[in-house]
Amino acid sequence: MNLFKKLDDHSDLMGKMSQKVGVDWSEKLADNPELARQYRGAVMTCTHCRSVGECKGWQAEHASAEEAPDYCLNKDLLGRLAEG
Repeated sequence: MNLFKKLDDHSDLMGKMSQKVGVDWSEKLADNPELARQYRGAVMTCTHCRSVGECKGWQAEHASAEEAPDYCLNKDLLGRLAEG
């Protein structure tokens, strides 16, 4: 897969997962621009996911959720950001 396509796809997955668990990256970054590094890292972490199909299915089935599914490599980060 083309690197830029992979990054774009996982940025989209990460953005949608964030929305599902109540993390608004635009708001978070406006309040704390230093989080941009964490967002980039989260997208890169997402590129290592082995559950992309499962993730897409989970996202299609959930309008919102208390937390990301256990297989999400960014679950802990999203949980911390959702709380704060």
